[in-house]
Amino acid sequence: MRAEQLAQHLVAHRGYRHRYPENTLRALQAAVEQGITHLEFDIQLTADRVPVLHHDLDLARTCGLHHKIVELSSAQLQRIRVSEKKRLGYRVSPEPIPTLHEVITWAACQPELHLYVEVKEDSVAAFGVQAVLDSVLPQLEPVAGRTTLISFHQELIAQAGPLWDKTGLVVRSWPPSKAVLSKTRPSVIFVNKRRVMPGRRLDRIGIPVVVYEIDTLKRAQRWLKRGASMLETFSCGELLQDWGDRYG
Repeated sequence: MRAEQLAQHLVAHRGYRHRYPENTLRALQAAVEQGITHLEFDIQLTADRVPVLHHDLDLARTCGLHHKIVELSSAQLQRIRVSEKKRLGYRVSPEPIPTLHEVITWAACQPELHLYVEVKEDSVAAFGVQAVLDSVLPQLEPVAGRTTLISFHQELIAQAGPLWDKTGLVVRSWPPSKAVLSKTRPSVIFVNKRRVMPGRRLDRIGIPVVVYEIDTLKRAQRWLKRGASMLETFSCGELLQDWGDRYG
């Protein structure tokens, strides 16, 4: 497998997070520039129920501010920038927190992209399943055929199933139970590599599995051999460079 073939098995986790502030348009674009066509990002809702890209409930880690996204309006959030100074220092410029609408408008012009849109449980807890689906699903319509809605929240995925063609469940243990799979009926499953016991394979349940967080050549090889369909990574550029150096 050459590096360009490996790229088809990689999902950029919050974009090219290793180099740029996560869940920003710059991080997503940088992943695409590396040849990645599968992008994952996180969604929280603002106080006025505008979906925006952000992983945490609060802004402390990414922006150095002690505010919760669900308590700020979208207008207030527009004035805030993501810098992740503790992780990135001053190597990159701060970036805006993009709205889901902005990212979908960008992605709609790039038909090769597939998006994995993770709805965070914090926003479901704040607004409820139906309100979140009502806010998020209409905005995904321009890229409906190439967008998978994913979440840890089983009830949200279960309710989204009849409304959305592609859904994915993020699980906290492996393998997921038959009851959970019957309830949610996901088209793909995401699992942290640390949640899979040694020796367990990922290709025994009949559903494609994305394993995260994969950051080294050795781990990439190991998990592909254990049946992972895709590898989610913060370090898409470095992983592709190392693979190319080894295998061309």
